[in-house]
Amino acid sequence: MSGVAWTKRAQAADPLATRLFDRYRDDLSLPAKWGEALDLNLYGIRAADWFLPPTTNATVSAAALNGYNVVSHSRPVTDSYAAFAQTVWHVVPGVDLTTGLRYTYETKSGYFDQGATGASLVALTPAQQAAAQTIRSRYGIANYYQAETKAGRLSGQATLSWKVAEPLLTYVTYARGNKFGGLNLANITTTGQFAANPVIRPETIDSYEAGAKTTWSGGRVTANIAAFWTDVKDYQTTIVDIERNGVSFFTNAAKVRTRGFEADLRAAPTRWLSLYASGTYDDARYISYANAPCPIEITGQAICNLSGRPLPGVSKWAASTGGEVRAPLGLTGAHDTEMYLGSDYSYRSATNTSASLSRYSAIPSYDLINIRFGIRTLDGLFDIQFWGRNITDSTYFLSRGAANTGAITGTLGDPRTYGVTLRTKF
Repeated sequence: MSGVAWTKRAQAADPLATRLFDRYRDDLSLPAKWGEALDLNLYGIRAADWFLPPTTNATVSAAALNGYNVVSHSRPVTDSYAAFAQTVWHVVPGVDLTTGLRYTYETKSGYFDQGATGASLVALTPAQQAAAQTIRSRYGIANYYQAETKAGRLSGQATLSWKVAEPLLTYVTYARGNKFGGLNLANITTTGQFAANPVIRPETIDSYEAGAKTTWSGGRVTANIAAFWTDVKDYQTTIVDIERNGVSFFTNAAKVRTRGFEADLRAAPTRWLSLYASGTYDDARYISYANAPCPIEITGQAICNLSGRPLPGVSKWAASTGGEVRAPLGLTGAHDTEMYLGSDYSYRSATNTSASLSRYSAIPSYDLINIRFGIRTLDGLFDIQFWGRNITDSTYFLSRGAANTGAITGTLGDPRTYGVTLRTKF
């Protein structure tokens, strides 16, 4: 067994974790303090056959990994203090300047303590011992480190709005935001060939936006449009580093940028009909990420340059539209009742779910259609709704990825699903 992880707080709700904890506490010197995060990896008697390539010396690989156990525990501590203020200046009639400032000071500290036990290597030659230790270093060896970071950061925004006419409001906004640095309290090494920094640098976000908000026909129609541009320095991202045996940890990309536009339209032309539509174009990219880890399909190369490549998790195009039609049914008892029929359509263009942009993590574009039909009272006493989701039974992925064992995994979205929901309010 490998990859069993839990916190001590979860043991009571997880019988398997409890049994493993009790079984290996003495042998592996698991910590006894509550509140620490624990991670336990137990490699079975044939682990080397599964995890290591067949070209590895069989004697070395068996001694290194078969029956190897790695146990770690960590404890992070965070303290945060903040003060903020906001002002609104009515420059002239119809023109307002809204400003805000926030100062935050944070300290983060913690430790990572890892122990490992395995077969004795004394029967191997010195060269074989060195090779076995190299293998073990990729899966976890005795390791202890402490890390801390502290900083004070000032963030804020300024928005200038102009109510051009009764139905039209325009605005421009600049905002400076911060995402504080953090700690990697995980199975990383802090020295040597595969060293990773336990401290993640803070992230700085400069955001610019300009747009217009409009209301027409006495509020029955609203139409909004906005253009945006955001620069992020020291972008924080999670990577899975194949050179470190697939270890997942946080790191910083030098700079990323998102830019695009978005628009939405909502209309209620009558009491019994409502419609909506929205769309977004988002060109999100790594601007500077020259020392990125390579995707799993690239071997023999530790560093790849992802500068100029798309940012994972962001679809360039996204859109949705739908509506609802309602018809009065009169009184049910003393409650006004209506029947309704609605439908929603959504679309997302292709994206990738791994920071290294592996081709095995690519998700094709997909669209979904949902429908609903029901009867409800206007005061919320009851609402009986029959619904169908993904009624075209589209096959789509929420995530995809590949492991260094060669396994490609993915999480599929829900297939065609029907159901009924009853809501009430007393």
